[in-house]
Amino acid sequence: MDLLRIKTDTYIKEYSDIEKYIEQSLGGKFPYALSKTKRIILYAIIKETTPKIAIETGVGPGVSSTIILSALPEDSVLYSIDVRNRLEDGNEVGYIIPQKLRKKWKFFLGESRRFLPKILQEVNEVNFFLHDSDHSYENVMFELSTIWYKLSEGGVILVDNYRFSNATIDFVSSKKAIYSELSDEAGGLLLILKP
Repeated sequence: MDLLRIKTDTYIKEYSDIEKYIEQSLGGKFPYALSKTKRIILYAIIKETTPKIAIETGVGPGVSSTIILSALPEDSVLYSIDVRNRLEDGNEVGYIIPQKLRKKWKFFLGESRRFLPKILQEVNEVNFFLHDSDHSYENVMFELSTIWYKLSEGGVILVDNYRFSNATIDFVSSKKAIYSELSDEAGGLLLILKP
């Protein structure tokens, strides 16, 4: 499996119903949600890696959460952290996540600085991490540094909008990690592999 050159074509057909559901649920709102290109990449990575424990920071309407939960094996868990309970349109954070997927979803309302260490105390290791929250240098560096020590060998980190600060590139340079830009849309999407 070469995640640096992942082939999304394999998953387009099975993903198409999920994409339709997301588009209908969003109703044209939330232009900051993951782009369609990034969505299929995320789905393909989860399908390829079959993580047991996945964590994401930044939920918004629940686009990435829905994709991850749809692709996760049945016995896996997604831990999600967001600072908001409600979105600007009045809907709850994660409102598009289908009820049938919520049994493997654990949501934490608050700062990642508070909840990420607590989640990491609960789990032996993390297989997948998606950063899509506060993109400030300090926060990105905190999240990546905190998750790195519990990330399994071969574990995957995705950083959405990684170009919004130098933190992600500084981090991978300091860890000598393997990385690749998977999309250059909207601030980019960077994949980091733990050797």
